[in-house]
Amino acid sequence: MTATATDVLFTTELRPNRSATPGAVRRLALILCVILIPAGMIFIYVGAWPVFGFLGLELVALIVLLKLHHRRGYMVERIVLTAEDLSVERLDPWGRRQCWSFQRHWVQVNLENADDLNGNLELRSHGKALTIGAFLTPPERSEAASTLRRALLNVCRPCAQQVV
Repeated sequence: MTATATDVLFTTELRPNRSATPGAVRRLALILCVILIPAGMIFIYVGAWPVFGFLGLELVALIVLLKLHHRRGYMVERIVLTAEDLSVERLDPWGRRQCWSFQRHWVQVNLENADDLNGNLELRSHGKALTIGAFLTPPERSEAASTLRRALLNVCRPCAQQVV
């Protein structure tokens, strides 16, 4: 049985790790409010009322940063391997979708600086390069690279056996 060009032979999703749930982010924001608002009231009581405004600004900035950090956790990179190509679909936290496609026969999986936090996992073909999994930890990046290489090798192996 041979695979057609549209049959999915391998698929995986890469997602960032986030330990906090939306409820945990809300609880942390509530705890910050419970601590900083009474602290600001104390400053108003002793006559240092400008401090209350700055505490309020800090509180708003902390909550916004918590929300943005948590929202980044919703990024997804889908990698699909068919008989003809390897395609990558990236969906960012705001719903924007980007797609790339590489010919399966020519794509290379390159892992640069595997132990470095700023290392790159790249898909390369015909002078084009795409960095994937930038949000992964170094061990996760290494595992993703070996999984992709294995999948590409397993798809190519039947082709090499038919030639012989």
